[in-house]
Amino acid sequence: MTKLKSTYLDSKEKIAVRDFLFSLFKFKNIVGLVGPDINECLDKYINYGFKNITVYERDVATFIKQMQVVVNYDFNYVLGDVFHANADLEDTLYDLDYCVTVRYMTDHIAKFTKNFIMTFSKRISDEESISTFFKARGEKLIFEEPRKHPIPHTILHANNGSEYVYVSYRHTSNMFCIAKIK
Repeated sequence: MTKLKSTYLDSKEKIAVRDFLFSLFKFKNIVGLVGPDINECLDKYINYGFKNITVYERDVATFIKQMQVVVNYDFNYVLGDVFHANADLEDTLYDLDYCVTVRYMTDHIAKFTKNFIMTFSKRISDEESISTFFKARGEKLIFEEPRKHPIPHTILHANNGSEYVYVSYRHTSNMFCIAKIK
């Protein structure tokens, strides 16, 4: 059974992947999912240069617990599903750390169309994950471009000119991120 994390501070691979992916975006605003440690998440967002932060939590007990431990940050904390966020905000990155397989997030994959980083579990094959992702977006993968630096990743080219960065890593289980870069 996978042990749930209470913080990502000791997750070197996850931190390296997120640092790389966040370096691809220069926006003032972020909408995201906070994860297990709200203070760690907000610190990261501020260190990445975000000025306007909105985070979502759909579990009431987690929301209340995190509100009790959060330190003094200027941010919006929304009780609800990030699916209900406005997906068309300008100058905004969507940090969608779902940590489930793509099978369960096809509506989210279709909704968020620009400036996002989506994180999923690799409990299913890479082939099924990638094909499900592109099918949910109404796109077709036409070309994969492997790269080694600054960390191993692949640029995925879609039939409509869209480009994505795909990065896999090991956390408490095997995970991957897809970031919409074009």
